[in-house]
Amino acid sequence: MLKTYRYRLVPSCKQQAALQHTLDLCRNLYNCALEQRRMQRTTPVAQMREVTELKKEFTDYQGVHVHVLQNVIKKLDRSFENFFRRVKAGQKPGFPRFKGKDRFDSFAFNNTGFSLAGKYLQISKIGAIKLRLSRPLPKDSTIKSLIVRRSSNNWYACLVADYTPQTLPASELCVGLDLGIENFAALSDGSFIPNPRIYEKAQAELRRAQRRVARRKKGSHRRKRAVELLRKVHERIANRRLDILHKESTKLIQKYGTIVVEALNVKGLAQGFLAKQVQDTSWARFIQLLSYKAEEAGRRLVKVDCSYTSQTCPECGVIKKKSLSNREHNCECGCRMRRDTAAAKIILGRIAPLGENVGAFSPCVA
Repeated sequence: MLKTYRYRLVPSCKQQAALQHTLDLCRNLYNCALEQRRMQRTTPVAQMREVTELKKEFTDYQGVHVHVLQNVIKKLDRSFENFFRRVKAGQKPGFPRFKGKDRFDSFAFNNTGFSLAGKYLQISKIGAIKLRLSRPLPKDSTIKSLIVRRSSNNWYACLVADYTPQTLPASELCVGLDLGIENFAALSDGSFIPNPRIYEKAQAELRRAQRRVARRKKGSHRRKRAVELLRKVHERIANRRLDILHKESTKLIQKYGTIVVEALNVKGLAQGFLAKQVQDTSWARFIQLLSYKAEEAGRRLVKVDCSYTSQTCPECGVIKKKSLSNREHNCECGCRMRRDTAAAKIILGRIAPLGENVGAFSPCVA
């Protein structure tokens, strides 16, 4: 099983300059390769052959590992493949564009050119960079590739490891989840996962950072620094949200053997009048985390039909429409409970007709 582990790099000033220089060379190569493909017919294989000649002609590229340069050509080819795929599907995508300084933020190695030694990551042509090893890799894992990524003046190492997952002890407990906004999730056993409202709590800080950018003159150094501060605020919001999603999904996987969720159209829900709240909860990301963790732990994750889950009585099955403001479920049969809890029970009860595990496992960032 493949899994990506992301660690924070702590480079020295000299190493940080070398990382940035490598990133700039990769960006220049990407733009030159894109210009070549715009002007004449060529193939990725032919462009990779020219990389060897490029390293001979320009001394700057001699300080970059050949796999890094080849992966830049592969990255460009993937952009063209995605473009033609979307055109074939009847969409109107934008043509692959040239990358500015702020739009190219990573370079990759294959299975050579780097090695992990304790808390140091040895990268070819750059040196041994200190690594914040927040958690160890699995003992039987084999590192397949490395992606070095820049994010808000911070550098991260994404190690793709191949390992054999350890399944958790079997559990017969089943639970239905009703994802919402008032509470992040209501469980069929009557408990709730509170909504952290990460973006809403950070709006004051975000507003101050945005005003600082608006007051600066375009093209000035002060504006660039203000933009960096704004990026850091957004990054902290994303990190806090992802941290909570990881913790809550891990708790569910460790406790329950079968987890039932709704097959929600999150993209459609994010276009309504509650778009900001829906995007802040990040339901799609939460279900993705549950999916790969269930695959890893030997658990079962089931998606069921989401129609009328909040309108149906879990006791008698009668459908009675309720307004969104009505948060209590009161049925003529005498069933009274929280609306979200009733919906979670309906979701759990629909496991029989659609009792299939969610799709295939895909690599993820841990």
